[in-house]
Amino acid sequence: MPTNQGPEYFAAERKYLQSRTKLEKMTWLEEMIRTSVKHKGTEKLLADLRKRLAKLKKEAYIQRKKSGKPKVSIRKEGAAQICIIGFTNSGKSTLLNSLTNAKADIASYPYTTKKPVVGMMDYEDLRFQLIEIPATFESESMSLLHTCDLIIAVLDSTQNVQEQREELVRILKENRLENKKIIFAKNKSTVCGLDRETICMDTKSGIGLEEIKERTWKALDKIRIYTKSPKKPKSIPALALKKDATVADLAKEIHKDFMKIFKYARIFNSSKFSGKKVGLDYKLHDNDVVEIHSR
Repeated sequence: MPTNQGPEYFAAERKYLQSRTKLEKMTWLEEMIRTSVKHKGTEKLLADLRKRLAKLKKEAYIQRKKSGKPKVSIRKEGAAQICIIGFTNSGKSTLLNSLTNAKADIASYPYTTKKPVVGMMDYEDLRFQLIEIPATFESESMSLLHTCDLIIAVLDSTQNVQEQREELVRILKENRLENKKIIFAKNKSTVCGLDRETICMDTKSGIGLEEIKERTWKALDKIRIYTKSPKKPKSIPALALKKDATVADLAKEIHKDFMKIFKYARIFNSSKFSGKKVGLDYKLHDNDVVEIHSR
């Protein structure tokens, strides 16, 4: 072991040696990696610590798979359900709190979030459901990623960003989630260099938060549709539908029995045909306002 480590590192090492469970060992290994001095002389040590951490995570994952714990279920609300993932202390809770009305616990010690935390994010007349997934990556919480519409992966710029990205991709692949839509966001940083795909943000100052919202909506690849009652203004929040959605799709979204009493719809938009009558097969466009008339 190097002799030029600080007191935080040795405190974490002592806790690691005293740990009895895999979760405790993982917690303090990550703390040792975080607090270790970074230079050429510690490269071998850091590589060894990361190797041990990866092995423990793999063992914990296999153990969780065998335990067969029940899956977590959260009812979808809003225009889309978005899961936030990342390693401990990467800034997931701060991001969730900054974007939504959630009150996720925030602390400087690892694994503050023990279970999924939910909040609602507003963006241009739309509401999105955000869920923070605990950094323990337990299978019951990870099950939420199979049903969500998008994943935001938070990277800590004070640690090795590439290693974090590769490890998160590996975890997603192990859980058969490699084809999910994913946005990478580098926290505690405002410089991304030539990497145009990664969002640079700082959750404490608010830098990059609007870009997160914009990129989220763009990645979902949907259209925004408003509904209204006759002689009344459009309803807010808007609904988010697939790009080739029709009036029939909208009717089903409002209520499963709405098709039975459908008579016709009027479409209001910026075109010269605003207010025209249409049927169930009419293809909707972004920002259309739909007034449905029933029998």
